[in-house]
Amino acid sequence: MPVRALSSTLKTLAVCDVIAASPKPMRLPDVVRATGDQRAAVYQRLRTLVDAGLLDQTADGAFRLALRFQFYAVRALEQANLGDRSSELLQEIVSESGETATISVLDGYHAVIINRVESRQVLRADLRVGARMALGGSASGSVLVAYGSPEMRARLREQGIVLSDDAHLAEVRERGFAIFAPTDPQLVSAVAAPVLDAAGQCVAVIAISGPTTRFDHDRCGPIAVAAARRFSAQFGHA
Repeated sequence: MPVRALSSTLKTLAVCDVIAASPKPMRLPDVVRATGDQRAAVYQRLRTLVDAGLLDQTADGAFRLALRFQFYAVRALEQANLGDRSSELLQEIVSESGETATISVLDGYHAVIINRVESRQVLRADLRVGARMALGGSASGSVLVAYGSPEMRARLREQGIVLSDDAHLAEVRERGFAIFAPTDPQLVSAVAAPVLDAAGQCVAVIAISGPTTRFDHDRCGPIAVAAARRFSAQFGHA
């Protein structure tokens, strides 16, 4: 007999999602409006999460995510081992494309690089592990947004995060990869493709970057897509 999930637990944890979607701590009335539940029930869930160490309550009574989530995020990346697992693949991309290859994941309101292999060329993209890229101003960010849910995009826009318009994001999904092609020749150009899990969710982004003066989007785009598909297979994506 299948075991049912505890609906009360799911509703309590859903409060974390609501607060995580806010750029600042939320007061009780704000959480009540966001969840649509009764005030007493929402307050009980908030207090439960505070006692569990998942939320902090500020001096003025607002609620925010506890730093324990930072620990969880770091451990999740370590356990997924995306960095080490991607090194060989990134090296293959560099050998084929001649440009720098990176893998990034979503971290709050940015795409953050968790592994890279540099191009062997003297003139190359200088992208560091830990570098954060805007969701609306980078190829990797565009992929994370394009393959995210409509609800995620709506929440980000409500919070003032600048994203590409829906028409552009639809083009990214149809093409299978995003393109960043700045007009300034001193900037870095890039293409990026999604790494998908068994459920079709985007868990990471493979990107190829190089100096705009020589970068070939038409050649590098298919290389990124093929590499991302190979990596997706490791996560059960058909």
